[in-house]
Amino acid sequence: MRYYFQKHYPVIATLLFLTVVLAIACRQVLAHTGGHFCYPLDDTFIHMAIAKNFALHGVWGINAQEFSAASSSPLYTLILATCFKVGINSIWMPFYINVCFAFLLVYMTDRLLQRFSLSAPVRCITLLALVILVPVPVMVASGMEHMLHAFLAMWMLYLSVPFLQPDNTTRTQVLLLSLVSGLAILARFESLFLLAGVVVAGIYNRRWQQTGVVLVLSLVPLIIFGYISVQHGGYFLPNSVLLKASKLAGGGSSLMNSIQEILIYKLLYGNNTMVNIFTNRYYPEGSSSLSGTTVVRLLLIIPALILVLRPNADNVNTIGKVKQLACIPLVNTFLHMALAAVGWLFRYEAYLVAMDLTVVAILLYYFVLQLRHAARTYSLLEKAVGAFLLLFLCAPLPFRALGAFHNLPAAAGNIYEQQFQMGTFLHSSYEHTAIAANDVGAVSYLSNNKILDLWGLGNNEVAAGKLHGQYSPEFLQRFSEKEKVKIAVVYDTWFDSKLLEQWKKVASWKITNNVICGGDEVFFYAVDPAEATSLYNKLAAYKPLLPPNVTVTYYPIQQ
Repeated sequence: MRYYFQKHYPVIATLLFLTVVLAIACRQVLAHTGGHFCYPLDDTFIHMAIAKNFALHGVWGINAQEFSAASSSPLYTLILATCFKVGINSIWMPFYINVCFAFLLVYMTDRLLQRFSLSAPVRCITLLALVILVPVPVMVASGMEHMLHAFLAMWMLYLSVPFLQPDNTTRTQVLLLSLVSGLAILARFESLFLLAGVVVAGIYNRRWQQTGVVLVLSLVPLIIFGYISVQHGGYFLPNSVLLKASKLAGGGSSLMNSIQEILIYKLLYGNNTMVNIFTNRYYPEGSSSLSGTTVVRLLLIIPALILVLRPNADNVNTIGKVKQLACIPLVNTFLHMALAAVGWLFRYEAYLVAMDLTVVAILLYYFVLQLRHAARTYSLLEKAVGAFLLLFLCAPLPFRALGAFHNLPAAAGNIYEQQFQMGTFLHSSYEHTAIAANDVGAVSYLSNNKILDLWGLGNNEVAAGKLHGQYSPEFLQRFSEKEKVKIAVVYDTWFDSKLLEQWKKVASWKITNNVICGGDEVFFYAVDPAEATSLYNKLAAYKPLLPPNVTVTYYPIQQ
């Protein structure tokens, strides 16, 4: 028993710490939501809506009537659907699933650290740093797929170690790595970047056959999902992925703007700070200064440690493996920063931070051993300069974590006061009605209406309109008329006034201290003019049920 605790106390201590912090985070969330647990992102409810419809109606979409690939994480949605299928239907369900994957992430990270012989105290410090800096509690409380993704990515990294040497691997190792890689890609498509890093490592070690097998088999789940999606009238990739990547299309001018964004704003600065010096019209979607700065610093720290780490006669093979291991998440981080998004409650880069912190800990461990065995001594000035550089490079990490912990309760409060109330209102006042919206998570999960996503994530027709350059006020009006939409619940700032002027504005709900919603004020429109009076009366009847921080404004509905 004593030996077991000595060997595993880093994991035990970290899980206890994580449990305590999660309890504190939940208490803070409940304090901002009047005791009603809510997630800090509307996207969580998108997963839950699709999972519910797939489990109960066999339809993959936010509506029980039509297919739409709105989920960017098919694997996570399938896990939720399995829970619905066996009768587990609770708003807490995504939270508890995330707790399980967070625990597995801690365990798998420790396995990787042990594989490179890091001491127990160092492993404990690394695991605690991972929990705080990812930050794991915020990702768990988000109810999204990011803990699943981080766990599978770490497992991929662990399984890739046998590929870091010229010797052949067993068939079981190749197949297991292929399986986990395929699942990681279905968890989030950014795992393709991590697969690229594994392939580079395999090619470097001339593991042609095994690398080819891993590459082909890893893509099989993605191909199956894409085939099913196309057969049901969707696209090969989810709408959310395609719409975010659509700006890479559009001719030479658009392509040059995208290349400029990648090379200068993302890889050089990590954010759009420099852009706003020149113009306030250009704001790259998904960019976040603190998230981008953190990732760019990691892109500096890992190569620097790889360059300064030197092997000796006793550890040539080990140092070679360590350097190659570090290059896999380095390739991943570079490709993610260039081609994908960061930010939005610091979640998109969470798996990057987890992997990069782990390889940095391994690199630092062997670099410290190298310094201890070095013949020369360092002056006070050299130590001070080294400490300053280390502090400068690592400074964004704790500030990013502090920002995430600070925003979590307020973000949950925002979603509860806005999207959750929208869904509850539509459930109580409108059932089996065609409703237009631009935030479709809570309204589709909590009500039984046909939700028409004017932004395109949850409706293939609108997504096609955006992708083919047909998206316009006229297009949305025709779409609404064809679907016999009764009312719309939208942000005014998201749509052209030419569209909104054709509808009757009835009321608005405005929240305070908005940190996560697409707008602090959501507007209710009667798309069908005959519905204006009824909508007004139903909103007035629901007003006493709104949280006290929501400000309601009514607009004249008579001509």
